[in-house]
Amino acid sequence: MENNVSDKRTAVVTGASRGIGRRLASEFARSGYRVGINFNKSREEAESLLKEIESYKGSAFLCGADVSDAGQVDRMISEIKAEEGKIDVIVNNAAICRHRTILKMSEAEWDEVVKTDLYGPFYVMRACAKIMAKQKHGSIVNIGSIAGARGVFGGGNYSSAKGGLTALTKTAAKELGRFGITVNAVLPGFHLTDMGRDAPDDVIESIRNESVLQTTTDINGLAKFVVLLSEQRTVSGQVFNWDSRIT
Repeated sequence: MENNVSDKRTAVVTGASRGIGRRLASEFARSGYRVGINFNKSREEAESLLKEIESYKGSAFLCGADVSDAGQVDRMISEIKAEEGKIDVIVNNAAICRHRTILKMSEAEWDEVVKTDLYGPFYVMRACAKIMAKQKHGSIVNIGSIAGARGVFGGGNYSSAKGGLTALTKTAAKELGRFGITVNAVLPGFHLTDMGRDAPDDVIESIRNESVLQTTTDINGLAKFVVLLSEQRTVSGQVFNWDSRIT
C-alpha cells in the first residue's frame, strides 16, 4: 500500500492533550501543519483538542502512546509514518512532576519522572531520526525547563531530567546535522497552565518577584516561537531560555 503523503507539513507534539502541549499543537495547526496529538491517559482531552482544531478547519490526528515505553513509541512513530508518509517536526513536550525532597524521594518517584521526561524524548528522537534521516530533513524541538538550569526545591528528579535533556539536545544536534535534521531546546519558565495553576499562591508570587518583568511567562508567545524555531534550517544545537528570570 502506498503512503498517503499529505501536502501539509506534519508535526507531532507529545503530551499534547493538556497544558503547554495543547497550546503548541493548536499553534502548529493554525500555522498550516497537520498535527499529531500524542496523549497517554488523557484521551478525552485529546479528542476535545482534535475537535477544536477541526472547528477552525485545521488538520490533526490522534496518536496515543506512553513515551516512557520504548515499544509504544516505536509503534506510534511507525504508524504515523505508514499513515502520513513523513514526519517533518517532532516536539518532545510530554513530562510529569512528582515533587519530593531528595531525603524523602523514593526510587519509584525518581524513576517515573526520569523515564518520562528524559528517556521519553530519547525514545522519540531515536525513532523519528531514522525517518528524518531518510527524508534528509526534519526538525526536533525539545521542551526542557528553566528548572534544568536553576534547580528547583523538591524537584530533583524533574530538574535532573530536564538538565539531561539539554545535554541530549546538543549531542543529537551534532550527530544528526549531517542528515539535515535540526535539534534545539526551549526552556520555558513558569506558565499558568493546568500544572502551573496548582502551585501555591506564595510560590507563584515568589516566581513573579524573581522576574525582571514581575510576571510569569506568556504561553502564546512560547507557542509562536516554537513553530518559528522548527522552521529554521540554519539553527541547531541551541538552547533558548523562554523566561524573564535570569539564570
